[in-house]
Amino acid sequence: MRFLNDQRPPYDLTYDDVFMVPGRSAVGSRQGVDLASPDGSGTTIPLVVANMTAIAGRRMAETVARRGGLVVIPQDIPIDVVSDVTAWVKSRDLVLDTPITLAPSQTAADALSLLPKRAHGAGVVVEDGRPVGVVTESDLTGVDRFTQLSEVMSRDLLVLKADVDPSEAFDQLDAAHRKLAPAVDGDGRLAGILTRKGAL
Repeated sequence: MRFLNDQRPPYDLTYDDVFMVPGRSAVGSRQGVDLASPDGSGTTIPLVVANMTAIAGRRMAETVARRGGLVVIPQDIPIDVVSDVTAWVKSRDLVLDTPITLAPSQTAADALSLLPKRAHGAGVVVEDGRPVGVVTESDLTGVDRFTQLSEVMSRDLLVLKADVDPSEAFDQLDAAHRKLAPAVDGDGRLAGILTRKGAL
């Protein structure tokens, strides 16, 4: 951080005392930030997300918590909603991502509106809670928006067990040349989704 005219004030500053000037960064993506400590211990520096309504929502809290960071829920959110969000985030799986679930009868337009909401960019098509297909944006390219997902989804699924070891999951995904796969519990019901990057 630097001050204009290099004049550092003789007192401590708060967020309200400063104006942050945007600038270029060599960081191309938030995912490209290395939080590893320089001592080689493998620990990371905690990442804290600002308590801004447009940033610190339920999905951000889940994603950051899974990576060891903290999210401060905005202060203008009602306490019962904060309680629900906190309970929901704490109930998420530590390894598996939360999937976007769709029904076979839903349309390409339905899927396209939901896919950007998760970093994995895939929707799991389910019947009776069990995965029957996966749909990605590439499956929907050039498809009429009213087309049902049952007509365009990928049915050739690699399905992982929910308790699979991440290194084993990575090997399975890599061997099958898949970027992601749904994970199911002992009853075959969808438990989450795992990407190669997530397993790594």
